[in-house]
Amino acid sequence: MTIRNPQRTRERLLETAFQEIHAHGYQGMRIDEVLRLAGLQKGAFYHHFGSKKELGYAVLEEQIGPLVEAVWLKPLAAIDDPVRDLPRLLDSVGERIPPAMRLYGCPLNNLAQEMATQDEGFQQRIAGLFARWIDAFAAMFERGKQAGHIRQDLDSHRVARFLVAVLEGCIGVFKVDQSPEQWNACRSEIAAYLQTLGPRKN
Repeated sequence: MTIRNPQRTRERLLETAFQEIHAHGYQGMRIDEVLRLAGLQKGAFYHHFGSKKELGYAVLEEQIGPLVEAVWLKPLAAIDDPVRDLPRLLDSVGERIPPAMRLYGCPLNNLAQEMATQDEGFQQRIAGLFARWIDAFAAMFERGKQAGHIRQDLDSHRVARFLVAVLEGCIGVFKVDQSPEQWNACRSEIAAYLQTLGPRKN
């Protein structure tokens, strides 16, 4: 098969595989179905990927990683007053996520639940993305300390780990419930928790 635009072919494979993994899980993804939906032949797949697992790793690195960057890491990097601005960020999450995330939830957490104990390569890549997300939260709290918005004795990294876990839990319950009230309750409680992180009043 003559591949006229190898880069675009690879992108189509990754985009389609991501959609299938998000909807059906990695184990539910079928290469034949990915090829059918992408309008490609099997030779195109093997030109770019040696196995289904290799494709799955690439989806994590090149599709889910940039999504986490866009939805969370870049917006968090712009915050230096977490108490004031993180609730606003949570209010705007719906504007930054693909519509499929409302139905299928967080693709990173979905893969963590499905594959982290099944394959070391998935586990390492998933852990790496969670580490970046946690680090982004921790850096935000450190900036908050420097600006006087967060108390100095706060363990930024521990709080960051806690908030990522809370958010993933909130997203997971929303996926099941499909209820705006569920997200609003999480947002309100996170905002109340953040109020406790400000400088202690004498």
